[in-house]
Amino acid sequence: MPDDGSRRSPKQMPAGARHDLAGTFALLLAGSPLPMWVFDVETLRFLDVNEAAVVDYGYTRDEYLAMTIEQVQPEHERAALRERVAGRGSVLQRSGSWRHRRSDGVLLDVEVSSHLIDWDGRLAALVVAHDVTSYRRLEAELSRRVLYDEGTGLANTTLFTERTATALARAARGRAQVGVVVIGLDGLEMLAASAGDEAVDAVVRTTTERLRACCGAVEMLARLGGGRFALVCESSDEHAILALAASVTAALARPFTLPGGREHSSTAAVGVALADGGDASSLVRDASSAMRHAAERGGGHFIVSNSELRRHALEAFEIEQALGQAIRLGELYLCYQPLVDLEALDVVGCEALLRWDRAGHRSVGPDRFIPLAERSSLIVELGAWVIEHAIAEAASWRREAHGNARVGVNLSARQLHDVHLVERFASACAASELPATSVCVELTESAFVATDDYDAYRVLAALRETGVEVAIDDFGTGYSSLAYVKHLPVDVVKIDRGFIAGLDVDRADRLLVEAMIHVAHGLGMRVVAEGVETRSQLEVVHELGCDAAQGYLLSRPVRGEDLASAVTTARQAVAGHDGPETA
Repeated sequence: MPDDGSRRSPKQMPAGARHDLAGTFALLLAGSPLPMWVFDVETLRFLDVNEAAVVDYGYTRDEYLAMTIEQVQPEHERAALRERVAGRGSVLQRSGSWRHRRSDGVLLDVEVSSHLIDWDGRLAALVVAHDVTSYRRLEAELSRRVLYDEGTGLANTTLFTERTATALARAARGRAQVGVVVIGLDGLEMLAASAGDEAVDAVVRTTTERLRACCGAVEMLARLGGGRFALVCESSDEHAILALAASVTAALARPFTLPGGREHSSTAAVGVALADGGDASSLVRDASSAMRHAAERGGGHFIVSNSELRRHALEAFEIEQALGQAIRLGELYLCYQPLVDLEALDVVGCEALLRWDRAGHRSVGPDRFIPLAERSSLIVELGAWVIEHAIAEAASWRREAHGNARVGVNLSARQLHDVHLVERFASACAASELPATSVCVELTESAFVATDDYDAYRVLAALRETGVEVAIDDFGTGYSSLAYVKHLPVDVVKIDRGFIAGLDVDRADRLLVEAMIHVAHGLGMRVVAEGVETRSQLEVVHELGCDAAQGYLLSRPVRGEDLASAVTTARQAVAGHDGPETA
């Protein structure tokens, strides 16, 4: 029906025509499955409703006819309705989204379509209402899942990056400083393995609560996934942002209470990036890089990103990408460092050490690429390669009459959660016909502490049952004690080179090493001195009762083809003949 001046008013229409239109609209209302009604544009009173409106809204027909259209609207939307009705014409002849109130007070989201009509000589509006409440809820739920973390209700990475971009744009118009803080909780995977997902959920919930308590004026708090959280804040100066990072670090240093009342200590590493012209993604990336550097230093503090850290992060990314191809390209190889028995004066083992000769670059040191591999799944793939090749080469030593020396294979804490680990050793030994008793797995003391869970111990116990020996490497650096070690499935303790270096000049080091040897022997474990570089160090560790020694005095790490010569050199050195003395 036209809404301009050419439209005839109801009074100008013949009575028969008006009657026919009313009858037609009455039939339309009765036959519609959707709620429909007609209301007087002047008084806003209902003139007619269909059965669907009665059923869906809960008002009886008589109640409707005693009501105005405003009474099905929430109070805060009635002014907008009156404004729309006052506009008449085209305003009442279009669709729109509204909220309606049922008789029981429940609010419905509806899409309405309204048209001006003639109703028995009155100017009226015919309204069709489509309940879209369930659709709106579904849309909201989908939006929530896309933009929010399901476990905590915090923003996820997508929404966090968007809000960070908004904060940067706002700061560009003023003088505010924008900072992003990224928080990483250490050890959640191992906590899940030892105490279950409920324990991890408890730590995540408590972390969320503590971060919310720290973040009064923060633009947004988010969970980036796993044990990583982030916040973006705007402040008039950098000091407030750094103070916030310090507050977060202190809040997460407190122990967490797990289900059942047991306490759990988790180290948080915190990285901070201050905006200096980059976009939101680069700001988050810089903060994440700083967080990883804080984690590498042991956590418990925060680090602020700078140009050096950004360069370091880019280099680490490139190395990690190249490391993923290193096996396929044949760039990896093993070196072996002999281990000498101080009583038998003979080589009884060789530790396999992974090396990487990156094509087109200088060799990459293990201190550079091993930590990168350990923070990703690459360590499992690299570890599998080392197990296969080290055991195969050890079998060849036997065939070439280099003796029955054990081969030592280093494991990371992450590898203990590889469900195929025991099978990998068994398969490699079977394929090369090397007895499992000729293999020793080595974990650093810090790795033992990090794997404080039943599953890890079960894996080590399963390896020992096959005949594989278990050694603690770098003992004395992981903040544990031999009282702790007695509960572990361990055969050998390797004393860290830091204690050996000052052994012949520092009385305290001598006393500590002597105590370690005495207790380890009392627990039925053998003791190896690592990092022996001088004749006097060798004499002292022998005097104190060490079972074996390893270090540059005896032999540097060498490739497999040079092992026979290295074994001879080590035998000569330990027997008192001339040998290399310094690194």
